[in-house]
Amino acid sequence: MADLNLPMIRALSLTGAEVTRPMLTDAQRRRLAEAATLMQLPARAIIYRDGDPADSVFINGGGVVISFKDMPSGKRRVAGFRYYADIFGLADHGKYVNTTRAVTPVTIYRIPIETLTSLLRQDADLEFQFICKLVHELRQSQRKSIIVARRDAPGRIAMFVDMLRRMPANDGRDVVEMPMTRSDIGDFLNLAHESVSRGCKRLTNIGIIVFKKGTPPILDPA
Repeated sequence: MADLNLPMIRALSLTGAEVTRPMLTDAQRRRLAEAATLMQLPARAIIYRDGDPADSVFINGGGVVISFKDMPSGKRRVAGFRYYADIFGLADHGKYVNTTRAVTPVTIYRIPIETLTSLLRQDADLEFQFICKLVHELRQSQRKSIIVARRDAPGRIAMFVDMLRRMPANDGRDVVEMPMTRSDIGDFLNLAHESVSRGCKRLTNIGIIVFKKGTPPILDPA
C-alpha cells in the first residue's frame, strides 16, 4: 500500500491522456523523501522570495501554495497555484523568479538541486516522470495565456475554475478546492477585485458555479 507521507508528483502523460497508475513507485518516493527536508508551514508563510538563491526544488505534499511576483509599479502578478503533488522552484541565473507563499497550511518537501540531479541521472523512469510533470506545467501556462486573452470577467473566471478542476489534484471533480482569495484570483486573471466579485456573482446567478468559501461546487461543467 502506498505511503501517503511520502512525496508524490502527479500529471497527465506527455500526450495529455489520463494516467491510470501512480507516477512514482514506493521505492522512488522513499528515495525522494530520504533526499528531502520535510517542512510543515502555516498559512501565509513565505517559502522563498523572488531573487533568493535557487538551491532547491520543492514538491507540494499537501495544501495550496501561491506563486507571485511583485512588480515595480506596486502591482502583483500571480503566476499560479501549486497543489498536492505539484513541483515548484523555477529559477533563472541561479535565483528564484517568483515568491511563493502558503495559502493554507502546507507540507513541503525541499530537495537540493544537486541531490535531485543525481537521483534523476540514476533513474531514467524517475527522470521521465519529472519530464511529464514539466510538460504538464507548460500546458497550464498555455492555458492561462488563453484565459487572460478573454475580454469578459465571467468567462475568465469560469475557465480558471475549469482549469483547476482538470488539475490532477482535483481529479476532474465537480467540487474544486479554491482556498485562495478573490484578490489572488484577480491577480492571476489580471482582473480588478470588483470585476472578480461581479463575475462570480454572474456565474452563480446563471447556475454554473455556486461560489462559497473553500470548495465551490460546479453545477454545470459543460
